[in-house]
Amino acid sequence: MSTGTPDWLRTGRGNRPSQLWSFATDAPLTELDAARESGEVLAADESGGLYRLDRRGRVQSLTRTSHQIHLVAMADDGSAGAAVLDDSSLAWFDPNLQFRWTRELPDEAIGLTISPHGTHVAVSLSNGQNLIFDADKRKVSQFESLRPLRYLEYLLSESALIVAADYGFFARFSLDGDPEWNERLWSTVNDLTVTGDGKTIALAALAHGLQVYDPDGSSIGSFVLDGTAHRVTSTYTRKRFAVATLERHLILVDDTGDLKWMLEAPDDIARIRLAPLGDYLIVGFASGRIVRLNCD
Repeated sequence: MSTGTPDWLRTGRGNRPSQLWSFATDAPLTELDAARESGEVLAADESGGLYRLDRRGRVQSLTRTSHQIHLVAMADDGSAGAAVLDDSSLAWFDPNLQFRWTRELPDEAIGLTISPHGTHVAVSLSNGQNLIFDADKRKVSQFESLRPLRYLEYLLSESALIVAADYGFFARFSLDGDPEWNERLWSTVNDLTVTGDGKTIALAALAHGLQVYDPDGSSIGSFVLDGTAHRVTSTYTRKRFAVATLERHLILVDDTGDLKWMLEAPDDIARIRLAPLGDYLIVGFASGRIVRLNCD
C-alpha cells in the first residue's frame, strides 16, 4: 500500500480529489467490487488471486487459486462473496475468502451479483438462463430472459433484480423470476448502477452518455459526457454519479449532471465504486492498481 499524491491527480478540471491510499495486485486486475456498509474492497487478478482490503487499503485476506476469475461480487455488509471460476463454476466464500462451496454451471457465466446481506447470489449465463442460489447452495429460482444478461443488481429495499443486456433489453425481475417490467433499449450498455434506495437507475451507454431511469424503467434524462461512458457507479440516494470513459477520463457529477471534477487517468479503468454518501471513490485500473480517492 502507498500514499501521497500522484501526478495524474494534480491536473484536471474542478475541485480535484485527493488520494488516501493505493494498492497493487500481483497481476493485472480482472474484477473489483466494494461493500457499501463495511467499506471493504474485493479484487481478483489474472493470476487467480482474490484480495480483501479494508477501508484503509490494508490486506485483510488473500487467497491464491489455480482458476481464472473474471466475475466477483461482495455483500454490502462484507459477510460473504461470490465468484465465477473458469467461466462456468460458481463459488461462494466467507469474509476470509475461504470457499464454502462451488457449483458447476450449465453454460458460460457472464453476469454476477450478490444480495446486500449475503443471503443469495444471482448468475446469468450466455444462453439466456439466469439462476439464483442461496447461501447453502440451493437453487431457489431459475428464469430465462429475452437476451443474455450481462449486468445484474440486487435492490436493497425490495426483493428484486434490475438487469440489462449488452443491447436492447433492460428489465426488473422478482427473485422468483417473474418479469415486473421491461424496456427496449436503443443503445449499447457497458455498465449499470442502481442507487441504494432503488429510486434511480443509470446506464453507461457508451457514445450515448449516461442514461438515467426511474424505478419503473422510464427514462428521466441523460447526461452528455466528454467521452465514451464505459463504467458508472452511484451513491445511496441520487446525489452523485462517477463515470469512467474509454478515453480514460474519470468524472464526478452531481444529481443534475453538473461537473464536480474530471481527471485524465494514467491507465485503462476496469471498475469504479462510489461510497454511499459520495465522499470517496474506489478506482480499479486494468494494470492492477487500486486507489481510494477522497471526494469531499
